[in-house]
Amino acid sequence: MAENSYEVVIFGSTPLAALMAGLLATRHHKRVCLVTDAGSAFRLPRGIDLSVMPVTRPETWALLKEATSETLRLIGQIRARQGMQRIDPIFAADGAEGSAAISHMRHVASGFGYAVEPLPAGAASSDGAAYRLRDAVLLKRTELMPLIEAWLEQAGVGRLDDGELAVTLKRDGSARLRYAGSTIEAAHAVLADDAAILAHLDLSQGDRILRVQRMTAMLTEPTGALAAPLMIYPESGVALLRNRRGGVLALGAGAPEIAHGHIGRYLFGHAPLRQAGQGTFRTVATLDGAPLVGFARGFKGTVIAGLGISGAFLAPALARLIARTPSERETRYFSAREAGNGNTRAAIADYAGMAMGEAPT
Repeated sequence: MAENSYEVVIFGSTPLAALMAGLLATRHHKRVCLVTDAGSAFRLPRGIDLSVMPVTRPETWALLKEATSETLRLIGQIRARQGMQRIDPIFAADGAEGSAAISHMRHVASGFGYAVEPLPAGAASSDGAAYRLRDAVLLKRTELMPLIEAWLEQAGVGRLDDGELAVTLKRDGSARLRYAGSTIEAAHAVLADDAAILAHLDLSQGDRILRVQRMTAMLTEPTGALAAPLMIYPESGVALLRNRRGGVLALGAGAPEIAHGHIGRYLFGHAPLRQAGQGTFRTVATLDGAPLVGFARGFKGTVIAGLGISGAFLAPALARLIARTPSERETRYFSAREAGNGNTRAAIADYAGMAMGEAPT
């Protein structure tokens, strides 16, 4: 293989993209390049990586439980444990649909051995159901990503800045990258996060499966304690994460004038409440609530969308899929979640809520 060619190029700036790149290089012996958005050190976080999420399909919980154990072993092996923490998040809803969905989630998760506790009415600033999931894992991106990057360098993964490239994605799934006067070829391209999808696929005319929505990120100055360090309201598309200084990172679906209303309701009574920062961005979710993993819009590379807040923990399974060595369970799961037709996707639809993701402004 030529020096300026790769078997796989992964576009993405999230832990999922980085972990997949490292796994493909170290365990599957692929020549891999990771294309990332350098971003800004002052930009507010645009996503949360948690080992549990508000989904209702038993097969998703089965795959997530298995892949999470593998991901945590990997984080230990690359000496990156300081980039994660154990946490007991709360999932809550207001309306009947959201309450029914997270109630179903509670029963399915319990069946797979997760400890889930129902909370009394009003305990999570909501009018509906609320549950605390014990002993989940939260990835701390600020601490984790430098440790993963050191692992990637040791593994020989190529690194390029998306902002310095001219990218051509071909219909057969390959990619041509022009960088600093050189041309780099990759046999298989993977769009691994919302930013990559929005940058390299044209979704302006709508899509049968994918939907684009606006999100708002807001940071507060230190304020009163929440009922849990992480509060998630999937029905409203809101997540509240309290940092170690006592401030709250709030992610809310919609433009600021919409998101502020939802966020403000869940932070009501936590005075003093002063805003320290704000940003808006776009996300990519699926119309039916089920992930999309596979071809999309005439592009035969791999598009990964709609995995939700637990996507990073599925990295080992996704790496095997891209390397064409998935287990039977993984083959069944991901083949059912390809673009397909409406009838195929109807069989695996999940609770959509107002999905939270990550993408550029």
